[in-house]
Amino acid sequence: MEKVYYWDACIYLAWLNEETTHGEECLRAISSIATENRERKNTVITSAITYCEVLGLIEEREKVFRGSFRSQDHTAYDVDSAIAIKARELRSHFIQNPEGNRKLATPDSIHLATAILYKADEFWTFDDGKKDKKSIGLLNLNRHPALGGLVVCKPYIAQPNLI
Repeated sequence: MEKVYYWDACIYLAWLNEETTHGEECLRAISSIATENRERKNTVITSAITYCEVLGLIEEREKVFRGSFRSQDHTAYDVDSAIAIKARELRSHFIQNPEGNRKLATPDSIHLATAILYKADEFWTFDDGKKDKKSIGLLNLNRHPALGGLVVCKPYIAQPNLI
């Protein structure tokens, strides 16, 4: 069964702009998953709000971004009632149970709700909470019970199983 990866908007930006600020290994991992995805070896999903968040691409990279959805390599899910309700539940949970006096931002709750409802195996992000001191860093929510144990991590290259 193929693995389902959820890409936060920052992953698209790193991939499309070939950003090495998060480390060469992260960029190699993103590129590897994108290649495997074109070969239909995995599934990459995101929320339609990613279209709003991924900005400032040069024309060539913009074509790659849009093309990844047109060719159905990647799937962007619309924010429907089920996702909105789940996002609301997540925001409410973290208002009642704050993580270090921080709230879950609305876009982040939509991304997480989409990943949960569409059964992503892993949620890839670089959001460590350092950019926005008011919002919970998503990496801090790895396997959080409120997310049903969803794996939230930075991109990585899986080690082959030697057994």
